[in-house]
Amino acid sequence: MYSLPNMVNLQLAISAMPLCHTVLAASISPNSSHTGTHRQRAQSLLDQMDWEEKVGQMGGIRRLLSLAPKIDEENYDTRQENYQNGNIGFGATLNWAEEVLPLTNEIRQRQINNSRLHIPFITVTDSINSLYLSGGTMFPSNLAMAASFNLPLFKEGVAALREEQLAIGVTWVLSPPLDIAWEPRYSRIGELFGEDAYLTGEFGHAYVQTMQDKDEEGNIKVAATIKHFVYGESRGGVNAASMYGGINHIYNDQLRPYIRALEAEPAAVMVSYASVDLVPMSANRYLVRDILRQRLGFEGVIMSDAGSIAHLHTESKLARSYPEAALLALDAGLQMELSPGSPAVFPNLVAAAGDTRAGDLIDEAVLNILQLKFATGVFDTPLPDPAKVTRTLRTPAHLDIAREIAREGIVLLKNDGILPTKPSKVALLGPFADIRNYGSYAPANASDPRYGNSLYQSLQAKLGPENVDLVHGVDFLSLNISNISTAVSAAKKAGFAIIVLGSLSVGSTDPLVTKRTDGEFFTHADLGFPGAQQQLLDAVLDASIPTILILSGGQPFVLNNSTLRSNAVLHSFLGGEFTGDALADILTGEVNPSGKLPISLPQDSSATPVFYDYLRSDDTGTADSLLGLHSTYQFPLLSRDPPMPFGFGLSYTDFSISTPIVGARNETIEVRVNVTNIGSIAGKEVVQIYHRPNTTTGIEFPIRRLVRFEKVQLDAGASKEIRFAIPYPDLGFYVNGELRVQRGQYSLWAGTSSRLEDLRQVNFTVGENRA
Repeated sequence: MYSLPNMVNLQLAISAMPLCHTVLAASISPNSSHTGTHRQRAQSLLDQMDWEEKVGQMGGIRRLLSLAPKIDEENYDTRQENYQNGNIGFGATLNWAEEVLPLTNEIRQRQINNSRLHIPFITVTDSINSLYLSGGTMFPSNLAMAASFNLPLFKEGVAALREEQLAIGVTWVLSPPLDIAWEPRYSRIGELFGEDAYLTGEFGHAYVQTMQDKDEEGNIKVAATIKHFVYGESRGGVNAASMYGGINHIYNDQLRPYIRALEAEPAAVMVSYASVDLVPMSANRYLVRDILRQRLGFEGVIMSDAGSIAHLHTESKLARSYPEAALLALDAGLQMELSPGSPAVFPNLVAAAGDTRAGDLIDEAVLNILQLKFATGVFDTPLPDPAKVTRTLRTPAHLDIAREIAREGIVLLKNDGILPTKPSKVALLGPFADIRNYGSYAPANASDPRYGNSLYQSLQAKLGPENVDLVHGVDFLSLNISNISTAVSAAKKAGFAIIVLGSLSVGSTDPLVTKRTDGEFFTHADLGFPGAQQQLLDAVLDASIPTILILSGGQPFVLNNSTLRSNAVLHSFLGGEFTGDALADILTGEVNPSGKLPISLPQDSSATPVFYDYLRSDDTGTADSLLGLHSTYQFPLLSRDPPMPFGFGLSYTDFSISTPIVGARNETIEVRVNVTNIGSIAGKEVVQIYHRPNTTTGIEFPIRRLVRFEKVQLDAGASKEIRFAIPYPDLGFYVNGELRVQRGQYSLWAGTSSRLEDLRQVNFTVGENRA
């Protein structure tokens, strides 16, 4: 391995050597034996490769197509000449899949024919809630799917998405993201599974397990990439509040989802853009090699985030040049570079030919990449059949799954009895009433009629077009309030208002992109509604009109006292193409809402962070401990049990959860809970189990933390006993990277949210230490 001085000396030698730009000649040669394990076949092929061919496998052509669709031949040729021929991505996302596949098949065949060893491309794309091309099913975002708290339904959605990816030749996806949404101002929360490490880990594990299901030949159907390893987060400041950093925080908070997802053996891990302990992750040898490789035992491909290796030179200034950045990343353990734009950095490694230390690291990287290619069958499987695309994409079965997840991912936050309802007239207000807010990675424009109905269209279908009066009132971002009076007049005339407010998350080519306020690159300085949206809501509420507020966007919003005057509040997140229909079904009572918050909602933008599993020390040194009073001007508001924390969500029926009964057998805690539908209609409830040790642990433990959940459907008056088996290690915590299960007394809560008023507590004892 390199020491930094050695890398610098080698960089100086590299900088004096120009990159070779000759295209590798094609010749007739077998690429490898078709016998042996995937690793044996990869090793056999690696032994035949020259230096340039090896470096070429460590990058790719991320933007193959421009709009039309059309192959970007100039980009293709440039990338090929610069040793970036291991993988491809589609490029322009608004190209239609049916039109793209023949072009990408042409490129795939060209690569097989023209490369000396006939090594095929592997197609790597994002896979947030759809294909990374137009024409597939538009599923809800990860945040909306997490809000369903329904893992079996989620697996159905991932399986459907997997089959659509396979139909267009995608065998490697850049999902799932396992960042923890503790920082509510983070712009990419809509891509995540929420603020809880256990929930994120369970959804991440399910995603990897389902996406990487094996085909009849024993190949991985689609390789998964867990990311972003690891993304740090900030904390709000109180005098005695905790400082987060170091191995205990990394293991007990950020690594929890990765440890769980790694049990499903994901093919790849992507590092984050973050600097952790002042070291950018693309050069963080400790976290990548010591922790991820050695302690956690990950053996697959480790890749950069898009452009993050270049950032070592351009942003963090850790490297004095691109060649030095390439060596720093290689030494840290990175094996593949994602570089959508120029310059790519790993091609600089070509100039290190003959250096045995660099050669060993490159061989290690390329062996892993080739093994992944063999494991996904790209050497042996025919190119995808264009005729199969129309038979696979947007099938009725896939659309039904997307519709059901949309229904179960909508969270009812408040209801004074106004819902369900089917008013004779309604004024539909707000800038989100007649668009589709799917997320910045969704391959569709917000006004695209090919993907589902807007709420306006859905309500017209339910109530009749003549009974829905659409008045936007305000724009997404503008401070212009001149049309608010028109909206209030429409609401008074109808006698009933539905207002749809939120934060716009659209792609970079959407005509509305200049009004975007949510998604990657759009960090939230304020968690209130952008523009004049709050003024619209307040004006309608001031007029004493029955009002339902619907939130749209991949983020938490402030629900202050003024906002909570609304008769009902729902959050639809980024619910996919059936958001409008699902909302209409819930509003009219055809569907009973069952979603739960995967993120806590604050009551003030400055009262952040607001996640539920904070430390006790985060709630000391405030005014109440010294002066005996508490106000809305102090943090954390969450410690005063706000009305809408993680796990919270209402139904049109009521459920009763019994005090849990806890026993122990074979180093496993067994929990039994009775849940009863005490209301008058059928519904679904999420039974949630939380825990904390009450004995000395050596580290501070959160006030409580989720350890199990299960969604159950019950008819009116029906009861069901839910049983949970919790092995001792699931109660454990990490101290200096070692898992400990402390003997002694623990508290366990069962209920319907993380709020104390929704939980029933029991204490139990774990009899002995376990490691």
